[in-house]
Amino acid sequence: MVDGWDDARFPTVQGIVRRGLKISALKQFILEQGASKNLNCMEWDKLWNINKKIIDPISPRHTAIVKEGCVLLTLSNGPETPYVRKIPKNKRYDDAGVKDTTFTKKIWIEQTDAQAIADAKAISLNEEIKSVVITLMDWGNASVEEIKKDSDGNVTELKGVLPPKGSVHKTTKINLTWLPVIDQLAPLTLVEFGYLITVKKIVEIDFIDVLNPDNKKEIAALGDANMKQLKRGDILQLERKGYYICDVPYTEPSKPIVLYAIPDGRQTAPKKT
Repeated sequence: MVDGWDDARFPTVQGIVRRGLKISALKQFILEQGASKNLNCMEWDKLWNINKKIIDPISPRHTAIVKEGCVLLTLSNGPETPYVRKIPKNKRYDDAGVKDTTFTKKIWIEQTDAQAIADAKAISLNEEIKSVVITLMDWGNASVEEIKKDSDGNVTELKGVLPPKGSVHKTTKINLTWLPVIDQLAPLTLVEFGYLITVKKIVEIDFIDVLNPDNKKEIAALGDANMKQLKRGDILQLERKGYYICDVPYTEPSKPIVLYAIPDGRQTAPKKT
């Protein structure tokens, strides 16, 4: 079930630190509980919530797109020649540094976001509106005009257009993360953990009977090229996904970067796939 005392699913100090807990958060948690001779069974939520408050202000922001079902969005008036712009890794923390963001005519978005666009398009057709305006994070607005689906209803391709230069940026209901279609994207494995046992407390029952066989989920994804610079133990936030810690850094294209999801105090076990 686990690989050792430092397995990220195991409730040892080594395990929870490997999963992304800062020692300062553990110290703060201990001090807040105070000294007592009584044994207390406590939830993990408070500890991880303290940890979130420590890592959130300083964590660099990056982008990842789940590979399964990802959709190509072609912007007809997008840049014919890709260009790079430096963007802060954390707009509220200058010391996080900057990252190179490449802008291209063709970009990847996730299937769930493509479906949200398709749903909005279906509504807009009833209102005689021909396109859906979306917001591409760190870029701006775009209008999606054409949607292609397969026989199962999955979106397979999108086509759209950028607004004219000088247009006023509009607030939209659909804000998307995206990645450029370039060879330099980082291969990722996103790992989510559930609880090792199915009960909060083991009392006079066989440990084997309460083991949770579905306590780990791995998701193949693509990440922005800047993530190839991550080192083991680096903590980051993936936009619209949550906080992660790098367990295995980048070495070569055939070996993905492994990122462990860090609980934020609202953890639920990963859903079965």
